[in-house]
Amino acid sequence: MFEFAIFFFFAAIAVIFALVVVLHRNPVVGALSLVASFFSLAVMYVLLEAPFLAALQVIVYAGAIMVLFLFVIMLLNLQHQEEAPTRPVQQFLGYSSSAAFVLGLVYYIVKYAAFTSLPSGPFKTDAMLIGADLFQAYVFPFEMVSILLLAAIVGALLLSARSVAR
Repeated sequence: MFEFAIFFFFAAIAVIFALVVVLHRNPVVGALSLVASFFSLAVMYVLLEAPFLAALQVIVYAGAIMVLFLFVIMLLNLQHQEEAPTRPVQQFLGYSSSAAFVLGLVYYIVKYAAFTSLPSGPFKTDAMLIGADLFQAYVFPFEMVSILLLAAIVGALLLSARSVAR
């Protein structure tokens, strides 16, 4: 029962910081809130008895990916700019499409996901089993992600070269 309360406490922290990421105007505050959300997800992984995933969450996402995000934020030198006021039609369309998405998500969760039983049995939490699946069954998606990351690095270098040349 105590672990259950801790799990939902950290789930609430993850949701609150995820909302700060979306709603705050300062990109640095958003990035740091994302780090806090990643750490709370790592705690939830530990409570779900997946310490390898928790370590990956902290090392890969809270470490490497967030350093990349902060580098891009500093590279782009985002200043607080005056935004043009939105039109009422745009606001109505944005709010109504967001509400429709949330209602559809709640409908799906209630109809399909909420009353299904969780899978039972041993889960793959060993690094060797995850690595074997990653490099045998999922080698094509793994390589496609590496090509995508390479393209992102080349794009960042080209953008930084243009900003230095100015």
